[in-house]
Amino acid sequence: MITKFFDIILGAKRASKIGILGKVKGWYAAVEAQIRGSLHGHMLIWIEDAPASPLDMKERMNADPEFKQRLTAWYDDIICQSFPNNTVPYVATEGNPKQLPVLSRPLDPDSPEYEQRRDQHHRDLCENTGLVHAHNATCFKHIPRCIHSLINPDSDCRFELPRPLVAETHFDDDDDLVIRCENGNLNGHNPTATLCLGCNTDLKQTASGSVAMAMVEYMGNYTIKLQLNTAIVFSALCASIKALQNKPPQDVDGQIDKSEMTRLMMVKTTNTLVGKRELTGQQTASLLLGRKNNYTSDEYEEYWWSSM
Repeated sequence: MITKFFDIILGAKRASKIGILGKVKGWYAAVEAQIRGSLHGHMLIWIEDAPASPLDMKERMNADPEFKQRLTAWYDDIICQSFPNNTVPYVATEGNPKQLPVLSRPLDPDSPEYEQRRDQHHRDLCENTGLVHAHNATCFKHIPRCIHSLINPDSDCRFELPRPLVAETHFDDDDDLVIRCENGNLNGHNPTATLCLGCNTDLKQTASGSVAMAMVEYMGNYTIKLQLNTAIVFSALCASIKALQNKPPQDVDGQIDKSEMTRLMMVKTTNTLVGKRELTGQQTASLLLGRKNNYTSDEYEEYWWSSM
């Protein structure tokens, strides 16, 4: 599904190379498993001819008002923070699963009813895929429990949601992008991607600088992290200590080799952690089927820890 998304929806295999976001220059996607086990991807997408940096973008906008107008229209076209007009909140019908829109096949574009049903289906998907924020304990986990009774959900949410309503997409006085927003709890997304994939499709503009660096680190953590809990880490450490106490390494003089013991401690602990890595059923099935845990448009050199 991920490769089809890049090839067709993003246009990588189209003759024009143009997809829903424009002409894509490159991408990197990391596959992660949720606590419930389901797999999902986090993607970084580079757009052809995009400004090299926020400063470059501001200079081009100041020098070329037409470029600024086209850029504003492009952002307004690809990122949506509003429900379609003439739609109503989703209500599960009796006898059907609560999240029926997510469990159903995408609408058939060739169907005579497609245009009539598309906007409502779009809203139904938004409300059933986590695109609409609802306050929960995670929003306030950094606030001391003793003052939870004083929490104002809308102003104290650590995700700063709901966001202010905005009538139209524009660049403010500091040339920072402000996306049109008619629903402060609806995350930015691309309607076409949401309709095609039927899942959570958060979309955020990321320029260069500190925000881009944070996103790269965020993606890197998803690619390399091990899903381990504290109990497993300590059990691995205890197992290594016990093994070395029973049979400590010795040097040529029969004395305990402390340097070798330190090395073996790291090796044994690491091996135990890797052996106890928590994998979901979906991850295991994906690996057995030869699926990747990351997808990219470019080739990268492999880096081995042993080369350090």
